[in-house]
Amino acid sequence: MPLRQCCWLAAILAVTASGQSLQDRALQTSAYSWLRELSDSIGPRLTGSPAAARASAWAITRMKEIGLENVHVEPWTLRSGWERGHTDAELTSPAHLTLNVASYGWTGSTPDAGIDAALVEVHRGNLADEMRHAPEWTGKVVFVSTRGPKPADGLAVYAQLPALLAAAEQARAAAVILRDQRPGFMLTHTGPVNFSAGDTPYNIAVLDIADEHQMLIERLLEKSAPIRLHLNVRNRFLPGTVESVNISAEIRGTEHPEQVVLLGAHLDSWDLGAAEAIQLSGRKPRRTIRVVLFTGEEQGLLGSRAWVKQHAAEIPNLVCALVLDWGQGPIAALPLAGHDELKKDLAPLADLLNGIQKFRLADDFLTFTDAYAFTLAGVPGLAFYQDSRDYTLVGHSAADTYDRVDGQTLARNTATLAVAGFWIADSPSRIGAPWPSAEIPRHLSELKQRQMLEIFGLWPAPSTLPR
Repeated sequence: MPLRQCCWLAAILAVTASGQSLQDRALQTSAYSWLRELSDSIGPRLTGSPAAARASAWAITRMKEIGLENVHVEPWTLRSGWERGHTDAELTSPAHLTLNVASYGWTGSTPDAGIDAALVEVHRGNLADEMRHAPEWTGKVVFVSTRGPKPADGLAVYAQLPALLAAAEQARAAAVILRDQRPGFMLTHTGPVNFSAGDTPYNIAVLDIADEHQMLIERLLEKSAPIRLHLNVRNRFLPGTVESVNISAEIRGTEHPEQVVLLGAHLDSWDLGAAEAIQLSGRKPRRTIRVVLFTGEEQGLLGSRAWVKQHAAEIPNLVCALVLDWGQGPIAALPLAGHDELKKDLAPLADLLNGIQKFRLADDFLTFTDAYAFTLAGVPGLAFYQDSRDYTLVGHSAADTYDRVDGQTLARNTATLAVAGFWIADSPSRIGAPWPSAEIPRHLSELKQRQMLEIFGLWPAPSTLPR
């Protein structure tokens, strides 16, 4: 969903030269029309795809149109490119039924004519033991069932997926069906099967299935019914590595231009407002505001991780990274991501933002956003929390569309972003500081992040998060 990047670009242009307030100007930006243009004219923007390249060109044009400085792209490399193709799935025994399925990103295909295969059940709560029986999976569809004991740690299950897929490929299984844990209403979802390296190709077809169809198959398994499926999955890997880009632009600070407040969102999606609001005023903050539209977020924060690595020398001068990436709902809070020292300094900002919409500072943080790449580098990576009540249902599905975005909510979010970014960048004294590199592991351990980072292969947490 392109909501985030349209908010940031519109919010940068939010004050008029006549002195109209920043938040009032932000309520009148181009964010909603930009959102429609990006959604309808370009559409899904999978990282490394031609549509993603068109979206990058679109963003560069908009940044230049509103007068941002130093507009440029910063390349980074995907291990491989991938294109989603046509997918059909049918239950053929004990009854005939078309199944709602969708491929996970960077996963493979069936043979050209499709496959007819028996289904073999493996239990989600016991994957390590199930993989010992992988030689029995040859020619079968591996169905990851929720029946039986519940896993003690859902993240640990997710981290076992690369090993499960490797075992299925080695056994020459026909495909793997693994339901995304989001709720149903016949929707399928997509995402990476390897969070730490979402651009890693897997040759086997791996499918999400609608919750209701998952439950149907599990009921048939309870009756010990013989289950057969017909699958035809047509995805395509692009040869060699593929270049992607992050898009960057600035409003240069007047007193401390080397100090940077980063405003970030991800431009990629599965298959620009705050800048506009500030720029219209002609005013300049004391510190530089840098707008960065990342790609590769959906594949495991790849673009933001690449950015942190490429800009390691700038880390001490990063005041914070403000990121929007939590659906289409109203902004409700700003989690401080372990930087409790910010609470006192940001209290006046929270009072100011409460004049736009209900707002508070929070003690936790959002992990699966581009802000987390900065948290792992010691920088205050602050991802706004949005009250997107139905986003668990529609996120990463075909129902995550433009018409679900309310124009007034988008305008208020744009105003919140514009005020927050400019206020921090224009503060008389610098707010906060990155953790020293040597202290990052201790801070992350105290914040109970170590186990998750170990699961995803990102521990010890290096400040540059090398891929």
